[in-house]
Amino acid sequence: MTLIASDDYAYQAAFVADNAWRLLSMQDADALSPSHGCFHYAYWRDKTSEFADARFQEAGATLGLLTHPHFDPARAAGRLAPVERLYDGFAAALGALARQQYPEGCYDEWYKGERGFAATEFTTIAYGLAARFMGERLRPAERAVLAEVMTKAGGWLARRNDRVKANHEAAAAAALALAWEVTGNAAFKAAARAAVDDTLARQQSEGWFPEIGGMDLGYCSVLLDYLMIHATVTGDGLAIPAMRRLFAFMRPHIHPDGTISPESGLCLNPYVSRLGLGLLAAWDEDAAALLARLRTASPGPKGLAPYLADDLRLCRWSHLAVTAVLMTERHDRVPALSFEQRYPQGWTIRRDSLVAAFHRDDLHVYFAPAGGGAVRVYRGATLVAEDIGVSLRDASGHWGSVGYDTDRPLEEQDGGLEMRSALRPAAFFYPSFPARLILRLGSSFAWSSYLMRALIDAYRLRARTAINQSAAPVTKGRETYDFSRRVEIIDNAVVVRDRLHSRGSAIAPAGLVLTPPPSGPVDTTLVMPAKAVEIRKIFNADGTSAVTVGPMIVEE
Repeated sequence: MTLIASDDYAYQAAFVADNAWRLLSMQDADALSPSHGCFHYAYWRDKTSEFADARFQEAGATLGLLTHPHFDPARAAGRLAPVERLYDGFAAALGALARQQYPEGCYDEWYKGERGFAATEFTTIAYGLAARFMGERLRPAERAVLAEVMTKAGGWLARRNDRVKANHEAAAAAALALAWEVTGNAAFKAAARAAVDDTLARQQSEGWFPEIGGMDLGYCSVLLDYLMIHATVTGDGLAIPAMRRLFAFMRPHIHPDGTISPESGLCLNPYVSRLGLGLLAAWDEDAAALLARLRTASPGPKGLAPYLADDLRLCRWSHLAVTAVLMTERHDRVPALSFEQRYPQGWTIRRDSLVAAFHRDDLHVYFAPAGGGAVRVYRGATLVAEDIGVSLRDASGHWGSVGYDTDRPLEEQDGGLEMRSALRPAAFFYPSFPARLILRLGSSFAWSSYLMRALIDAYRLRARTAINQSAAPVTKGRETYDFSRRVEIIDNAVVVRDRLHSRGSAIAPAGLVLTPPPSGPVDTTLVMPAKAVEIRKIFNADGTSAVTVGPMIVEE
């Protein structure tokens, strides 16, 4: 996809403004209803959920932010509801949030009785940002409700940590800073600084922060957002040098169009920061270069899809897209070199996080051994090839190379990179009825809820998966097939060579799944089952490609 010639910040904020009617339609607008102001449609309307997910209430903060005069042109054009309608939705949402809050200050998100750290900090951030930009438009009644909600949430967060995900600890710093700004409680500011210290202490030597024991590029961006919010709200620049190191790690792995490869991380999160990036740009030339690119060109739907495309994500994260416009307006700077000119030339190999990238002139290659060997090739800002790995089917099931594993061997040979792995059964986590029942009963009380959460986190760390992301395999399973992938640059072409070896029965031609499916004829001599197969793909500079498949002779 080529870049859209527009300001990506304005593009994303306009998308949110144009979908404000959609947010309003998801809200229970009946003032007589006990769930008045609730956005969780499955709870208040369909009755298919037994509890209200508090994260949906972040949509109310978006409605409040959209009352800002910055969006008056959209209102004048009839694309956005009047200020009073938006404010009523905001006020009702805040009231529903207050009712959903436990007496101790926390909320539920994934299951009833969760008392979730993430739900508490992210809702606090959303409404804290709304208060910051609504200013005098925030009326006394809602200001009083907000102060009470944030006092309780801030007190609860100040006594706890969530070190399983580093971005959660960073978000706690932002939430507590905003709670301090709204309430004036100095204890919250001190607790926010402690959360920053705790987060920075776990920065890895490559520059990233651990998420469930691994690296995730998308959550690098999330963490950047929240530590830069903390720095902006408090004026405390402690985290800025660490954020510059973080962005230096991220830079070679960000595509020229401002997207990333989701397979590069444990959580498959393809989000790229807009808010934190814009705030960091005042201190970092590389961030300023990417900001300049996004201020003049947008990846379009590919850029907003990771966090705005569906109802759940639109409710949860739309306030960030709006805040990014309002908070970064004064942080533009013109870098000496463009973002593409600032790429390190040749291969950049991250051994700990097991991701790699190659840059030379207008050729950009992204290789994710940790994610099963996904490869993407760009010519300039245009994606010309995408290969997410290999898979095959046999009588026992479907096998694939995808799945997060930083223990895969990676070797640099003759200017190319080669990874080795085993193909594993595609397996995903879906909790059974007994598991749901145990979770429900185990979360009936605060003390038991915290115990259940500790057990869940222990499992996630052991399995190295977020669990709740349906696209993330959670088992290594049997290892029946060996797989290697070599990526090399020959002249101006990218060559990907895959080798498969069966430890059991021969590989059948009909079971081999080529990714991507070839657009043209395939030169193949694989006319009979073979114990080992080589697949060679060539991606040329002119956008053409060639695929050959053939058997190999191996010694058992």
